[in-house]
Amino acid sequence: MFWLAGLMVMPPAAAKELFLPDSSGVARLYAQDDGESEESWDYDEDWDLESDFSVTDDSPDLTWRVNVAFENYVNTNQELHFEDAYEKQEVHTQLDLKYGTGDRYLKSITDIYFFPKFINEDIGDDYPYSAESRTHRNLRISSESSEIIFRELYYNWLIDKYRIRIGNQVYPWGTADFLNSTSYLNPNDLRELILKEGDELRLGVPSASAMIFFSDFTMELVFVPVHTAPAIPSTGHFWAVKEVEGQYPVYFDESDPMDASSENFGYAARVSRTYRGMDLSLSGYHGPDNDQLLVPFRTVLEPNKSVGIMIQPQYFVVDYVGADFSTTYEDFAFNAEVAYSPNKHGIIEQNTDQPQTLEFPYDTEETDYLSYSLGVNYFIPMQKLLPGHAGDSLFTMEWYQATYFEDKFDSPQITDLLSFQFQDSYFDKRVKVWLATVFETRRGGMIFWPKLGYDFKNGFEVEVGYVGINGRGEGDYDKDSLFYYYRENDIIMVNFTYAFP
Repeated sequence: MFWLAGLMVMPPAAAKELFLPDSSGVARLYAQDDGESEESWDYDEDWDLESDFSVTDDSPDLTWRVNVAFENYVNTNQELHFEDAYEKQEVHTQLDLKYGTGDRYLKSITDIYFFPKFINEDIGDDYPYSAESRTHRNLRISSESSEIIFRELYYNWLIDKYRIRIGNQVYPWGTADFLNSTSYLNPNDLRELILKEGDELRLGVPSASAMIFFSDFTMELVFVPVHTAPAIPSTGHFWAVKEVEGQYPVYFDESDPMDASSENFGYAARVSRTYRGMDLSLSGYHGPDNDQLLVPFRTVLEPNKSVGIMIQPQYFVVDYVGADFSTTYEDFAFNAEVAYSPNKHGIIEQNTDQPQTLEFPYDTEETDYLSYSLGVNYFIPMQKLLPGHAGDSLFTMEWYQATYFEDKFDSPQITDLLSFQFQDSYFDKRVKVWLATVFETRRGGMIFWPKLGYDFKNGFEVEVGYVGINGRGEGDYDKDSLFYYYRENDIIMVNFTYAFP
């Protein structure tokens, strides 16, 4: 186990344009490995699990892959002592196993995280995985300094035109590269804002799914018997909001899931097809909302501190209908998706300029809700500009917005985001450049995130990055940018990865 704990996931590879069937059986544009590196820096890595392993249909076979990473995050605040600024020192191992034949197999993707306290026992005090040791319904086992996530653990059974899976699963529905409106099923891991790799953002859910392959389209049906809550940072975590209105401390209650009962079952369906070069999908969902509602619940009094506010994550049963679309034209790929709910819950807004009139807990009500994203990918023909260029150049732009139909509600916590991403590689694809920026256009905020990596072509890679966060704010909760609360969280990242075989 100690040897496994020393392993960690390798950041993904520069991508190139390729059409492959996705998990729904529909041809879509994918970021595909170039065969020389197993890494990709896309926001969301969609790869065909069945084609990644060479397994005969007659005799069971075991295939495996292990990725190891050593990640280090240092806060750039110059007023902090180095040990206090050294926020994260983490070893992450991902073990990918598959045993069986081409039609019937057991699939497991397991992530192991821990802080190497034997190196420095003080680092990571502000970066706990969980405030207390607990086991979650989706086999996420957490403590303060370590965590094991059985992200995917299911049995696959293919019979003629049917594919059945039972176990912990991830459903990468939607076409957007950054935020997916139609990804109803999997809760997100929000403990590092948006800094986790795409395949680490989604947490698996215990479920049963069936895919039916028709001549012109495919249908996927999903049943989720128990609700799984998202992972949010605990009180005092480096990525937790510390205070609002410039003076009121914020405390976060436990993110407990909804009761395991038939009223909280989740049901989803998705129909997909390709028509004249366009990929189209329609989907629907009924069950617990995978977005938590962070409700100001009560006040907290602690000695020698201002009156604080306890935030309680709450969950409600919701209905969604949605659609997604993607197509290509020459060097461009376009995508769009939209989701509508007639009964999503929102928080009734109160006037925070008069704290004495606030009533706790804040009221919540059902309302109409809409979210959508529009994106374009441009595969830059860099070889025409730089003769001999052998890398893969990609520029991505995406707009995301979410809104309630009534003005009496607080705005959704994540909305009005414009994101840009550029990635390229040079010198026989050894040097890799990646740059992402996210703008919050509603209240004026920005994340600036460049990374530079070097691939030694032997499974080992080094990566250096910087994350700068800025947001407009006046200490007024109703007017402050979301990123305003993370303005002191600028970090330098130094990561080492190794993948084998």
